[in-house]
Amino acid sequence: MSRLPAGISLLLLCGLLLPGMFSGTTLLHAESRANGYVFSVTVTSARELDVVLDRAEDLRELFDPAEHSRIAIVLHGDELHLFQRRNYSTNQSVVERARLLDQDNIIDIKACQTMMRTLEIGQSELPSFIEQVPFAPAEIERLQREEGFTRL
Repeated sequence: MSRLPAGISLLLLCGLLLPGMFSGTTLLHAESRANGYVFSVTVTSARELDVVLDRAEDLRELFDPAEHSRIAIVLHGDELHLFQRRNYSTNQSVVERARLLDQDNIIDIKACQTMMRTLEIGQSELPSFIEQVPFAPAEIERLQREEGFTRL
């Protein structure tokens, strides 16, 4: 699948995570046999990331991870700065929200170490709830190939 611009990916993510947002069946329901869904997320602001987390939070009442597919969010852009320890006071609400969604098994957040090096973010600078993976595209491919995830 070709990579979509961040804005389009964000809109797709928002639409796919809210059943009934568009007429007809969403991909979340149409692909119900998938073992999980993986979203490649590159956003440029805390507000854009908040929108992504809003949609995941909306699933809290609709989504039981024990009965339904899992959701992996792979971060590999400037949004990684939002999670840096030195930026915690500025971005506390979005970081805590992400932590709670991860803790409740609504989402599984992963960070690309290759992009972290590019952005000069050390491994110890991100919260422990974020799983660090060597290379985002390879992790997305692995989730698809080995775990049967559907990329959205």
